[in-house]
Amino acid sequence: MTVGGVPLAAFPVPPEYRVAGVHPSPTADTSDRVRLALEQLHAERRFARVEFPADGGLGLRAVQAKRAGLAFADVTLAIRLDTCGAWRRQAEQRWPRGYDEVEADFAERWAFEHADERVTPDAELLAFVKRLGWDVGEALLPRIQPSEAGVPRPPGPPLVTVGIAHFNLGRHLPETLAALAAQTYPHVEVIAIDDGSTDPASVAAFAEMEARYPHWRFLRQANAGIGATRNRCLELARGEFFIPVDADNLPRPEMVERFVTAAVRNPDLAAMSCYFLAFADGAGNPPAEFLHALRPTGGPHVLAGIRNVYGDANAVFRTDVFRSIGGYGTDRGTSCEDWEAFVTLVHAGHRIGVIPDHLFYYRHLPGGFSRRTNWYANHNRVLRHFTGTAGLTPEDAAGLWAALLGFHQRLEQLENAVPPRRHRVADAVHSLATRVRRAFRRGVRS
Repeated sequence: MTVGGVPLAAFPVPPEYRVAGVHPSPTADTSDRVRLALEQLHAERRFARVEFPADGGLGLRAVQAKRAGLAFADVTLAIRLDTCGAWRRQAEQRWPRGYDEVEADFAERWAFEHADERVTPDAELLAFVKRLGWDVGEALLPRIQPSEAGVPRPPGPPLVTVGIAHFNLGRHLPETLAALAAQTYPHVEVIAIDDGSTDPASVAAFAEMEARYPHWRFLRQANAGIGATRNRCLELARGEFFIPVDADNLPRPEMVERFVTAAVRNPDLAAMSCYFLAFADGAGNPPAEFLHALRPTGGPHVLAGIRNVYGDANAVFRTDVFRSIGGYGTDRGTSCEDWEAFVTLVHAGHRIGVIPDHLFYYRHLPGGFSRRTNWYANHNRVLRHFTGTAGLTPEDAAGLWAALLGFHQRLEQLENAVPPRRHRVADAVHSLATRVRRAFRRGVRS
């Protein structure tokens, strides 16, 4: 593969992108590398237009970056629809074989629909993707500020409310609040709520932070759980945008500013998540070593019951929209309330975007709540929102059943496949050894 005539392998990979993702994605990972290579080339050559093939979703991350205001502001990003995964599968008369193919379908469609320009030389292929539900009308151009589109905005930069639910994390809270105090975006109110901490050191640390940051709000309540505590922050929020921040994570200095820029540019989106880098205690501040990364794609929603395609709770929400769906679920004893919140927003008819940038560091604690709770129960908390086809568009429902059928057929193929010769030999040796041992035992007993 080449980018601007240069082999993709010739471009250095930034250190952050060398950190393995917790959900490796051939489509999204390659698209990230293409986007980063293009950014390097654009700095040298100043492209006016870049054209991607729709096939493989290579333009996904570049288009996401432009929509978020990260890159390519002066470049026309075009997608050429010569073929796509679903078109090839129809010719082969088969269904998707697994998660990666369904994710690639999403990347192809999303990049095509949101590109600055669409090139569609094949009328038959265009009619085919239209039947699949693709928007084949005018391109959904990167959003502009509503004030520029004739929609009035309040004067001045929008206020952002950062909500922090704190429970027995006093050891880490000072670093988190210091990172918020160092944000490059100045129009921020912080609401920190102690959710009935039982650790004396954490209670003392919370009081110390209250004295250190008198211009922020510090509240205390009887233990109610993280969902209820975040909802109280949401209820008290005065900001147009709401950003929940875990009390042990480390926001990068530009996090709020980039969230606001992206949210203002995309008034059609209810929320936008981002990438993060996970680190263990002792990795420094800022961390120097990382355990893994999370780089969500933002879809496809048909697979959001299998895993979280949307991102972490540390995202930006439109306060009024998030309130309208009731905020977070308040179940006790289970985690994944962030995943559930994204699904609830989508089922209410809203859309989620992704900022393709690592905007915060996620502290991975072995005793963290998501690791102490039962994963079956956590996952079931999300899965209950997919009862029947509730919240799915007709196209998503059709895609879901096609994916399930494809997964089932792939499982059957694997179950019915003839084992490789080395496996058959190993099984025969194991069977022979078992018979010899049994015969030896019978001889000893006799």
